[in-house]
Amino acid sequence: MAGSPDTLTSWHSDWTGVTVAVVGLGEEGFALADTLAELGALTTVLTTQPDGDRQAILDVLGVDVAVVSDDAAVVSELQARAPDLIVISPDWEPDREREAELGQVETTIWSDVEFSWRVADKHGSRPDVVFVAGAALATELADVAQRFLLHSGRVAARGGDDAPPVLDALRHPDGVDVVVWTLTPRQLWRMGNDPDTARRPRVSVGWDAPGSLEPEALEALYTDTVESCFYQPDTASEKALENASVIEGARAIGVVGGTPGMSDLGRVENVIVDRAFLPDRKDRALELCTLDELLDAGFHSPEAVDMAIAALGVARALGVAPELLGGALQTGQWPQRK
Repeated sequence: MAGSPDTLTSWHSDWTGVTVAVVGLGEEGFALADTLAELGALTTVLTTQPDGDRQAILDVLGVDVAVVSDDAAVVSELQARAPDLIVISPDWEPDREREAELGQVETTIWSDVEFSWRVADKHGSRPDVVFVAGAALATELADVAQRFLLHSGRVAARGGDDAPPVLDALRHPDGVDVVVWTLTPRQLWRMGNDPDTARRPRVSVGWDAPGSLEPEALEALYTDTVESCFYQPDTASEKALENASVIEGARAIGVVGGTPGMSDLGRVENVIVDRAFLPDRKDRALELCTLDELLDAGFHSPEAVDMAIAALGVARALGVAPELLGGALQTGQWPQRK
């Protein structure tokens, strides 16, 4: 007999025979359906946007695709089908009021983030996961953090918004050490509606700009973070972190443009320093690089410098030695920014 969704906590759970409806057939929706087919679930994709190539591949994989007229029809079809589980892809972004109608369907509903976390242990253990969300520089922050991690020898992958589907990294045949995962505001909203979540990111980074994210969305970003929560003082990210429910022992790490306080990263004159990830952070600071090195690497604006400091902090949170970070900036392979 098929397992119920509350037992599906791992790639190695028994997914055979579980009826699952994936909503959305873009790049992310296809990755979800492909993964579920590999797990043995009885999978159907509902979409308002037909895609002949993806539909043909899914047909070979034994996945049904139902093309419906509009978002209202998606909800009606789900109500009629009543699958064991609904997984919502980032490809589907109806009005929130329309999506809220899914609450009338008597079944378990997961965001793609919730599903992806549960099956992230394909290779025995889950990689370290870094959540990043916020303003326009959040995607670049994630890219820069990945570069630092790769330079240190970590097998670090990108996934999510403005990146390949995160399931591509989680299902890589050789596995990965770290996934740096960028999230959209709609994904965060859905995460806030995931009851009894299983996810436990090691690091979360809220990179805020006025009006870029709702406070509730930022709270969902930090929820159940295990170790390090990065925020910008005097922004919505600080307030959201104060209200978020993190795992006991997780630390708040400030990213500042000036002199850092204890547990912050920032700048002392021409030196970028870490007062967060060292035992005697009360009295000492570690030099990570110089401002000139950041400028030479193309981080020219104050906003870009702050973003780079946050990316350095992510690497430090994952145990990268300070001397490796300055070396990464000197590789001469950084893209030029305006």
